[in-house]
Parts: sequence; structure tokens; C-alpha cells
Amino acid sequence: MNEILKQRIVGAIVITALAAIFVPMLFDDQVPGVDNFTNELSLPQEPKEDMQLLLDNIPKTSAQVLSKPVPVQVDLQAESIKQSVKGTNLKSWTIQVGSFSKEANALEFRDKLRKSKFTAYVDSVTTGQGTLYRLHVGPELDEKRAQQTQQNLETQYKVKTLLVSE
Repeated sequence: MNEILKQRIVGAIVITALAAIFVPMLFDDQVPGVDNFTNELSLPQEPKEDMQLLLDNIPKTSAQVLSKPVPVQVDLQAESIKQSVKGTNLKSWTIQVGSFSKEANALEFRDKLRKSKFTAYVDSVTTGQGTLYRLHVGPELDEKRAQQTQQNLETQYKVKTLLVSE
């Protein structure tokens, strides 16, 4: 074999070996001050209750699924809040900004209020003259804060508002 070719092959091998050793060091992203260690994960403890009874009650065929009664949806959190509030003299205050005959107008003004960081919502009420869409801001638990919000709305948007106790 040619002597120059041998030197080039040996040079290429040496350069490749050096690159294989030193290039990973360039891309190794070590955080200073942190030791390299292996974190050992522990297995969770076995449940204290026997879950086999629950597993046995799961229906296994479509006929068993269809024969099960339909569960009733109950919002337990809302019910418990309502019951706890009934026993207290807790009042909330909302500000009625306006009533609109067109829902689109109420929603447009609601979005404008929300952009100004007001908590606004629209509800509808049916009267003898048709459906009205009422725009509210709130609720607020403190009457003074509700009155301050009412004044801010009246000065900022040049509307006459109504403070409503609930």
C-alpha cells in the first residue's frame, strides 16, 4: 500500500477517535454545584382497603351496563354552599348595568366590560314585552366595594346603573 495513503488512514482514525472522545464533552449540559447521583424511586404502598369488591361491581357485558340505573347528577359543592349560606345573613351585591332587547348588544357590552377587568355576565328574563337581556357586574360581598364599582362604571361608561342585593 502507498505510504501516504497509510498516513491519511491513520490520521483519519486518530481524528475520529479524538472527536468521539471530546465532542460529547462540548454538548454535556451540566449544572454547576449539583452532584451527579442516581435517584432511586420507591414503590407506592399497597392500598389499605380491599378494592376487589369495587372491581367485582364493575359491569363486564353491555347488557349489565344497560341494566344499571342512570346516576343522578348532583352538584354537592353548590348544594353545601347554598345550605351554609341560608343559615347566615350573607348578602351579595350585583350592579345591573343595563337591560337590552337584543342579546348581541348585551354580549358586546359584556365583552367590553370584561376587557376592562370587570366581572360581567348576562342573564335573560321573559316579560310581557318579550325577552330582555340584563347585563350585571359582580357579585360582590362587600356593599361599599359594590358601590365603588358602581361609581366607576357610571363615570367610565356614562351609564345609569342599579345596585341589586341578592
